[in-house]
Amino acid sequence: MTSPFASRLGTNYCPLDEEASEIQRLLKEPLSRLKGIDDKIAELQKAIDELTEEHRSVSTYVEAHKALLSPLRRLPLDIIQEIFVACLPTHRNCVMSAVEAPMLLGRICSSWRALSLSTPRLWARLHIAEPDPPGHWQTPIYAAQYTQRIANTITWLGRSGICPLSISLEGSQYPEPSAVSPFLEVILSQASRWRHIAITAASSVALNTVFSLTDNDVPMLETLEIEQTQSYSRSPSIENVSLKLLRGPKISSVALTTSEINLVALPLRWENLTSLRLANQRAGPLLPLLTREAALQILSKCPRLRSCQLRLADDLLAPVLEETILELPHLRALNITCVGLTIFSPGGFFSRVSLPELRSLRFSCGTHTRHDDPFFPFLTVSPRLECLQLKWNLISTSVVLDLLSMLPPTIRRLLFALPPSPTRLNRPGRTINRPSPFEDTALKALTPSLDHPAVSCPVLEELEIDPVVDLSDHALLQFIKARMAVESPTLRCVAIQFQREKQFDVHPEIQAFSDSGLQVFTRYFEPSSVAVFSPWRGVADRPPSHTPLS
Repeated sequence: MTSPFASRLGTNYCPLDEEASEIQRLLKEPLSRLKGIDDKIAELQKAIDELTEEHRSVSTYVEAHKALLSPLRRLPLDIIQEIFVACLPTHRNCVMSAVEAPMLLGRICSSWRALSLSTPRLWARLHIAEPDPPGHWQTPIYAAQYTQRIANTITWLGRSGICPLSISLEGSQYPEPSAVSPFLEVILSQASRWRHIAITAASSVALNTVFSLTDNDVPMLETLEIEQTQSYSRSPSIENVSLKLLRGPKISSVALTTSEINLVALPLRWENLTSLRLANQRAGPLLPLLTREAALQILSKCPRLRSCQLRLADDLLAPVLEETILELPHLRALNITCVGLTIFSPGGFFSRVSLPELRSLRFSCGTHTRHDDPFFPFLTVSPRLECLQLKWNLISTSVVLDLLSMLPPTIRRLLFALPPSPTRLNRPGRTINRPSPFEDTALKALTPSLDHPAVSCPVLEELEIDPVVDLSDHALLQFIKARMAVESPTLRCVAIQFQREKQFDVHPEIQAFSDSGLQVFTRYFEPSSVAVFSPWRGVADRPPSHTPLS
């Protein structure tokens, strides 16, 4: 459609009176046509709405009938039950929460709820967290919730039928000094069905009650974990109980963390043990300390042991009673926490054991004494070692180099938790005077080159160091490039935490490796940022954020 006012359209032109009359005459015919088009649109829209409603009605009919043909509806109930069981957490016991199985399964539909409630295996595992009273005072609301939680626990375990039970209890830090927790009473009532039991309690009364059980009370028990934590209320000490509970005929895994029991004289069936933990990962005064000879005496009674965690005391003055080598042919994982360094001395713990099948070694040393000549040759007789985690307060670069030279070629994971070296952390007058344990020379021992083809740990997959200062970004970059340039690179993950500022960003240089799957995590010490002046300062309606003006 052409218009004599085409040149004026889309402008701010104001027409004269004569031109306004002419424009009105021009619009009569288009306005009539526009009304006809609107009428047709309305007619067609009405037809579309009618078809849409009909489509919705037919679709609802079809979908409702197709739902009857759903393959899930045709699954046998025992298959659905197996699927339900597969929904349970595999690394821990279930919690009383509606956001995960098994409680979540009962919130889908009535049939699933009925099926889940009638499947005892879904309710045979439970973690109980005993509530701490708010403000250390009993309140009516707290008492009601506490009572309800106990009732829920009873209901949960009642649904498990006659299934063997796996239960973990995290006791309150504020227990009644002379009373047994109602939650523990509920658990004790099911002792004949215990398969895996883990109890963390601050009350000695609670532990006395547990240890008062006998082996006849726990015929199905396989795993026993008892941990006594620090209590914020006074509690009597553990009594001289018989500990017959530990004679359970099927017990193969034991973890005890209380210093009030003679660990060497435990009445265990030592020959049945495959897992043993006599240490405490939590800070507190109740930490069992074993001497070298006591540890060796215990291990000598466990020929089938596959996993072990011990906390050893520094027995510097203890004489070597015998020089025979204790062989542990099945031990695959060893976790040692040591106070002192005699563990590395000739005649110490590591020189007295043979670990031919060891796969994982975690060692933590809390000594405050420098020791530059630890005993690492024991690593040469552990040819299958794959993971080494070292946490040492005081260690030198020469010790690290010596350790790397002793490692078997099977090492895949190296984790170092080392102290920082001397550095000023951008704080006036603050200097940490400690040795620099992991610097460029140490990383160079892991970096293949033409001059150094026989590199340590040739199949290394994961390296983690926390923290470091003297290790340069250039050495890290060279390590990654050299490791990824070999014919069949094995490196998968590198994580370094620096206690210094970034020298340069290594990530753009290794982007190609990251794209192919290599994970590199670096974290640097960042100085306090300088505040940016805001021209809106002091203005009530200032914007929440803005770009500083140049």
